[in-house]
Amino acid sequence: MRKWYLVAGFAVGYVMGAKAGRERYEQIVDYARRVTGNDTVQQVATTMRTQANKAVDAAQDKIKGTKFGEIVENFTTSADEPPKAEPWDSAGVTTPARSDRALRGDAPGF
Repeated sequence: MRKWYLVAGFAVGYVMGAKAGRERYEQIVDYARRVTGNDTVQQVATTMRTQANKAVDAAQDKIKGTKFGEIVENFTTSADEPPKAEPWDSAGVTTPARSDRALRGDAPGF
């Protein structure tokens, strides 16, 4: 039943977006750029980022030396390793996230 709500939500959003048109889309994008470019918003974002980093550091210090801390440490160190080869890599098939163009950043949309 929940899937139908999701599908209905997408359908309503699509219809409403199509009726609003390109002009309304440009207005919304312009407003979003003005809000995110505001100095006050930038200062708040920087403050939030700093506080979040402090909270992360405090949490890491608190769990250091525990069993959960070992799991987290192993997880973060394994993220530095290159990704393991997938079965389709040997077949010459690449996905956008794993292709060389996407990794270099010169793929369309980057």
